Amino acid sequence: MLVPGDIIGDLLRGFYSEFGMPDEGPPCDVNITAMVGQSGIPEAEISILREALRDEAAIRQFHDCRRLIEELATRLQSEELLRELSGIPIPQNGNEQLSSGVFWFALAGSLDSRQDGLPLAPFDGIVQLPMPVKIQMSIHGSLVFRLYLALVYMREGVLSDLIGISAKGGGRCSARVKKLLNSDYVRHIRNALSHGTFSACIAGLVFRDNGFAIVATPGFLNWLCTWLMLIQLQALAAGAKAPHAA
Repeated sequence: MLVPGDIIGDLLRGFYSEFGMPDEGPPCDVNITAMVGQSGIPEAEISILREALRDEAAIRQFHDCRRLIEELATRLQSEELLRELSGIPIPQNGNEQLSSGVFWFALAGSLDSRQDGLPLAPFDGIVQLPMPVKIQMSIHGSLVFRLYLALVYMREGVLSDLIGISAKGGGRCSARVKKLLNSDYVRHIRNALSHGTFSACIAGLVFRDNGFAIVATPGFLNWLCTWLMLIQLQALAAGAKAPHAA
């Protein structure tokens, strides 16, 4: 729904409609341009959103990733992955690697903590930041750390080996997890976190990988992180009962 004269709000609503989650983004009856002013948002950030909405490759990769997550969500809730991974031998230190990944992932999630609706930051009382900046940094920091742990730290370790072995042996859920982790959308985020660049924008986070840009909303990234966490938890649960590799 368009709001007369609300150029910025309509752009944001269009972006969240394409790339966001249900109910994410500004309400249809709020004039964002009137609230922040025509020049309240840097032109560079407006251009980023417009370019994203014109980028057919990025849109296609996003929707492919969303479909993979939606399919995996049903399979993971049925513990299909846990059954597929159970019994696969793991290295001697495998449980420690899986445990540290899960524990650190949970710690990263706790960075976005609130009290009475306001963010709690470890530097409160030392560094004074405007509340909107503090909220943005808490949300984005938590997402960046969780994504790094799931897509970079855990990507090339025991978890990747377990998924690969299971997928090769015919595990259908494992094959879909592997497809998600190797999808173009996720790959660009992983590359940006490990050796590219990433930054905040008005709509979320921008991941740049060798000239390709992914603009992702906090809601979608949080949804992705939720299922990445469950993948790690089920691998940890399966590994705890598995025999050690020779």
